[in-house]
Amino acid sequence: MHTRPGDLMILLALAFLQPGLAAAQKLDKDDKKWLDDVRPIILADEEKIFKSLKDKNDRLEFQKIFWARRDRDLATPENEYQVAFVASKAEADRLFRLSVGRGSDTDCGRVLILLGKPDIGLKEISPSNPVREPQTWTYRDKPGQTFQGGKAVITFDADCRAPAELTAQMDRVAAAQVVHPNLDYRFAKDGRLVKLADLLPKDTPSRALLKAPRQDFPVAAQATYLKVADGGTALLGLVRGEAGGLATTEAGGKKVVSVVVTASATGEDGKEAGWTEQPTTAEVGPDGAFVASFKMGLKPGHYTLKAGALEKDGKGSIATLPIDVPSFARLETSADGGEVPAPSIGSILVVRDVQDQPASTTLDPAHPFAAFQLGSVRLVPFFGGAVRRSDQVSFFYQIYDLRVDATTGKADAVATLSILRDGKTPVAKAPPNPIETAVGGSLVGPIPLDKYEPGKYVVQLKVTDKLAKKDLVEEAPFEVQP
Repeated sequence: MHTRPGDLMILLALAFLQPGLAAAQKLDKDDKKWLDDVRPIILADEEKIFKSLKDKNDRLEFQKIFWARRDRDLATPENEYQVAFVASKAEADRLFRLSVGRGSDTDCGRVLILLGKPDIGLKEISPSNPVREPQTWTYRDKPGQTFQGGKAVITFDADCRAPAELTAQMDRVAAAQVVHPNLDYRFAKDGRLVKLADLLPKDTPSRALLKAPRQDFPVAAQATYLKVADGGTALLGLVRGEAGGLATTEAGGKKVVSVVVTASATGEDGKEAGWTEQPTTAEVGPDGAFVASFKMGLKPGHYTLKAGALEKDGKGSIATLPIDVPSFARLETSADGGEVPAPSIGSILVVRDVQDQPASTTLDPAHPFAAFQLGSVRLVPFFGGAVRRSDQVSFFYQIYDLRVDATTGKADAVATLSILRDGKTPVAKAPPNPIETAVGGSLVGPIPLDKYEPGKYVVQLKVTDKLAKKDLVEEAPFEVQP
């Protein structure tokens, strides 16, 4: 087996699509005030994009998207999160105001805004007791907010400063309050920010199909997961449909179908957590089926995924399946008692082809495998891991948050990929892949399958993080067909 690191070590860029390099206008007084006001909750990537926007109208549209990403119920006219934030920020300014700044800018203020009032330890100053003293706050688990070990204890000095490591932890809490990562900051071909109204679900034919699913032709769907640049989870999905009853055309000497690929994820509370639709032209394979991709950002949790395709003449089909979206932002306790990111592995992708894209190529969202483009490389996966002996197969993987030595700044891990017949008997193994960075990845292959007997196989990835003293295992099934 051959391995190919490099471009494939880039975290999938899903939640934030960066604008061009043209110089942005300077932020005016209102822009600066808004940025200062949302300082406790804005993510680093969001701030970077906001500052880069060239047009005042884009900065106003950014603010609409910013609040919508945090609005738990987009169906109501009021943004409950924004109302609660304004109230908690005012409370932080009242409780922790310093002679040199606002209370919401202190560590006490940010924690109050992000976590609410503690169960124990909050002491308010008063005219009779105007001196602020060090405080220790205790938070206990409650519905929707849990802590490692069942509680969190945070100490502040007399100036409302907390230990430096709290900043990274609060950054993760702020990121977790983005409940609609699928509402991202996209840019149109003219360089302008796509408006919130164009990001929200619309009454389109594909939306009608999702609301009243049917199967005019056989269709199936699958989901895989990778980590995105802001620490969230990207669902990369595939839809496979039988094209026998659909209108086909010729393009480049190949038979193709034109469809709108659509998908929706509904949480356990019955609310839609993510939605996408994208027109595409997909090739019809020798088996008479087409395969196309979709992607969306989702919070970790349990969902019902509906995904399918709609042809322009009205024929449409939806497949429904339960999914468990993993978290790639978990924490664990280090040897010194602090909290550090836990190492994890994304889904192993069973890949048919690897298409290198010139550096100057712009991402084409209408390409049937656009969801699987990482940097300058586009992966073409097999649907369902179904391969033939005449095929060649590659395996792609990414590893996240490996422990890094504080002195050298390097990780010390080894990844080994093996193929097991029936999930038990080893039949092939790639050379060990040493990894010295917190994020690693590789593409193993292509591997000819002509010597593999028909049957079921498992590709298994074992990762040993020597610094964390932890072993990780991820598997993906595939089947060699005659």
